[in-house]
Amino acid sequence: MAHSSGRSLALACAAASAAVALPAKAQDSDVAALRGEVADLKATVDALKAEIAAMKQDRNAGAAQIAEAPSTTSATDQGAGAVHIAETGRTPPAPPQTPEAPRSAPSGARVASGASSLGVMPSPLPGRETIGDRITGASRPDNESPPNDPELKGFIPIPGTETAVRIGGFAKVDLIYDPRFVGDRDQFAVPSIPFVNKARNRADVSARATRFSLEIRRPSTLGNLRFYVENDFYGDGTDYSFHLNHAYGQVGNTYGGYGYSALVDADALPDTLDNWGPGGAIFVRQASVRQSFKVARGTHLTLSLEQPDTDLSLADDQTSAETMPDVVLVGRYEGASGHLQLGGVVRRIGYRTDNGGARDNAMGFALSASGSLSLDDANAFSAAGLWGRGAAHYVNDIGGLGLDAALRTDGSLRLIEQAGGYGAYTHNWSTALRTSIVAGILGVSDGGLLPDDAFSESRYGALNLIWSPVASFSVGIEGLYGRLKRQDGSARDASRIQASVKYDFVR
Repeated sequence: MAHSSGRSLALACAAASAAVALPAKAQDSDVAALRGEVADLKATVDALKAEIAAMKQDRNAGAAQIAEAPSTTSATDQGAGAVHIAETGRTPPAPPQTPEAPRSAPSGARVASGASSLGVMPSPLPGRETIGDRITGASRPDNESPPNDPELKGFIPIPGTETAVRIGGFAKVDLIYDPRFVGDRDQFAVPSIPFVNKARNRADVSARATRFSLEIRRPSTLGNLRFYVENDFYGDGTDYSFHLNHAYGQVGNTYGGYGYSALVDADALPDTLDNWGPGGAIFVRQASVRQSFKVARGTHLTLSLEQPDTDLSLADDQTSAETMPDVVLVGRYEGASGHLQLGGVVRRIGYRTDNGGARDNAMGFALSASGSLSLDDANAFSAAGLWGRGAAHYVNDIGGLGLDAALRTDGSLRLIEQAGGYGAYTHNWSTALRTSIVAGILGVSDGGLLPDDAFSESRYGALNLIWSPVASFSVGIEGLYGRLKRQDGSARDASRIQASVKYDFVR
């Protein structure tokens, strides 16, 4: 009995030992599994950290820097997390992420709207300001930024694109007093001087020179793209209606649209408060398509096909007739001290009479030379000259006066000769104060076919003082003199005193 009870006690002890041993082995297996899961989790976190670091390294070096907070997770926290998993069987919630630091532009970096961000090179010409600003709207090789705005200030990038847009222009008011009335209330147009009555003491205040523009730029695989629209408010000269100056697009060196003829040299035009300028200047806006070719560094050749517009004085039953576009060829060199431009135009002008009457055609042409020279920061010159036959359409004072050609008694065309030019000198008294003096002359020769009251010669002179205390604000005063001569030898002169206040929207 005692032996049997001893064996029973031994069996009971063995069973108890087995019962204790089995749970212990199961617990050891669970801990090993949990440790494997924690190791996998740590490997995943390390991989995510490596990916985030790679993304940060790929960011543009010039972009805003992101502040990186060091990891604050300690080994104790990781252990606590493991215990939490072991006790609950659930993954603890992820700790809150540190918000990304705000981006800021690197010190000294240009704004995103600048010429550099658009891939635009500045013009090699020396910097120049003009109160009338004929410079901004001009087409340039490779769509370079103009010398009065090399950094292209004020462009606003369109999110998600490489395109930037700018709304520009200026508000300008002119206070005008004519001791001897020139005939045009807004502009000192010498051909409008009246001969019948010697009008005196005329005064006016005009804001028609106020200008608005819209400009769009973007890089492309074909070159820099520019779209430009500009208007003022001269209208028909009697109200403040819309008047288009430019509406064109240019990709690289390919231009198409409405604006200055390729023969116009905007960089040689003088700095005057008056918006008309010297009569001997090549100045016309019209539709054209053109292509420029780089010949050498700073040198380009431009071929342009332009809208033909015969300018004749015709009878009511006669109309102008053009059979080909005007062909313009221009060579231009630009450097740090100035530029030189040589150009020419060939055009076919003509007219027709209703019911099969008289008709004729003739080939007209014009040659021009213009340029600028900056001696130093204080002194600069610009000048231009022209000569041609049958090209009055391109000349400032006589465009639109019907002086391309005269009609002989047999109905044939006799081309009218035009010759003229101007010179201008600008002196900068300081960075804010400058003076310009301008003189110009223009004459025509018709062989005795024009009527006695037709245009023969004009002279133009201007002297001003302009103060620009800040880039976006200018005021000035200017004295103007003009003289008009007719074919019969009679002449009249006019004078004007003009003060102007101008505020640029973007400068």
